[in-house]
Amino acid sequence: MFDLRKLFARDGSRREDHGRDTEVDASLPAGRGLEAEYESLIANQCRRWGIADGVVTIEVRRIGRAPDGLDVYLGMVRLAQWERDSSLRLLLGLPLLETKIRRMVRTLWIGEMSHFGGLWLHASEQLHATPAMRELRDLLIQLTPPSHPRPGEDSGGEADPSSLSGVSEITIGAPLERKPD
Repeated sequence: MFDLRKLFARDGSRREDHGRDTEVDASLPAGRGLEAEYESLIANQCRRWGIADGVVTIEVRRIGRAPDGLDVYLGMVRLAQWERDSSLRLLLGLPLLETKIRRMVRTLWIGEMSHFGGLWLHASEQLHATPAMRELRDLLIQLTPPSHPRPGEDSGGEADPSSLSGVSEITIGAPLERKPD
C-alpha cells in the first residue's frame, strides 16, 4: 500500500534542498555575501567601461539600514594607479557609471535584499607626488575656463587656473587657495 505521509515528507525535504540553492555561499564570513556581490558588479561594470583592473581597487561597505529595514551598501572606488585613459574614464564618467550600477542593482536580486548607496571615489595618497598630478592639473586647465571673481567678491581669494601648480587639493564650490609652502 502507498503511504501518503512518506510522499509529503519527501516533498518537504526537496523544498528544503531547493531553498539551499538560492542562499548566499555559507563559506563567506557573516555579512560578506552582499558585499561580494556588489564588488563583483562594480568591478564588471568598470571592466566594461574600459577601466583597467590595476587602476582601481573596490571595497563595498554596509553603511546602515534604510527606514524599510534593508541594509544600505556603498561602493568605495580608490584610484590606485594613474593610467590616463582608464583614470579619465573613471573621473569624468563617475556619475554615468554610478547610474549604470544603480540600474543593474534594480534588475538583480540584490536590489530586493538591499539598497545601493552610490559610489565614492578616493585618489590614493601615492598619486599625490607623481607626474600624474601634473598631468591632471594640465588637463584641468585645458578643459575648464579660467575662474573669474563673482560680482562683489575681490579676486584676492581666488586663484587663476594657470596658477594651479601649487594646489594639491581642490574643493568643489569653494574658492581655490594656495597652500602655504
